[in-house]
Amino acid sequence: MNVGLFTLPIAPLVFLVSVVVALLAGWIFRKGHTDVDGAIFTSVFIALIVARLSFAWRYLPAYKDDLWKILDYRDQGFDSVPGLMAGACLVIFFAARRRAMRVPLLAAVISGSFVWGGATVAMGVVRSSGTIPVVSLLNMEGVRQPLSKGNGRPVVLNLWATWCPPCQAEMPVLEEAQRNIRGIEIVFVNQGETREVVDAYLHSRGIGIKNAFLDPQLTVAKAVAARAYPTTLFYDAQGHLLSAHLGQFSRATFMQAMEQFYPDIAASVAQ
Repeated sequence: MNVGLFTLPIAPLVFLVSVVVALLAGWIFRKGHTDVDGAIFTSVFIALIVARLSFAWRYLPAYKDDLWKILDYRDQGFDSVPGLMAGACLVIFFAARRRAMRVPLLAAVISGSFVWGGATVAMGVVRSSGTIPVVSLLNMEGVRQPLSKGNGRPVVLNLWATWCPPCQAEMPVLEEAQRNIRGIEIVFVNQGETREVVDAYLHSRGIGIKNAFLDPQLTVAKAVAARAYPTTLFYDAQGHLLSAHLGQFSRATFMQAMEQFYPDIAASVAQ
């Protein structure tokens, strides 16, 4: 979803809808005047805190330059298993203390989990289909080149624009990854802007990325159905789509993505 200059990633939206469904189910199945909203909100809130802290601890070296970024949840860095365990413990605690809460809480958990799980599976099925677009674009030197080199390496394709704040924030992270990670091709495709605008922006920020292309007609965005930026797509060595990520990457969340989609390459970087 694209709202002006801002993007709304799908995963947080799915989570929000799941919580709303859980609250609705708890309200429908409540007994008498038993209010379960507080228990649900508390369980969700604590679960999110635990999930975020667990993620931050796991990728603590990525935050060494600025520990305050641990509080910036916009990078979508959460460990779901510890968070779910913490939330489940709180639900059990509330249910044990008040018998009247047991049925509505159970209904809330089942309903919310069904929506979240079903939507997550559906997104995985949709994202697992597709290949890297077979197009040729102009690079920053004005030479037309194919989007993929076809050298048997996995490709990370980043769609961005100079006016996009999340794109600006994540560009240094991806530049650093391109410089330090071997075995993958990180490709930057600017959407809808001229060479002069892109070149001026990169020089003003001191950014030296490689594999940078211009896509003034939004050919790639249309091919991959991207409607907001930044959108980052992960392809395997055969050019098959593994996943698509809408929104800003931090060092930690990009490391997590590397470990998820390219574990061998991530392991070699960590050594």
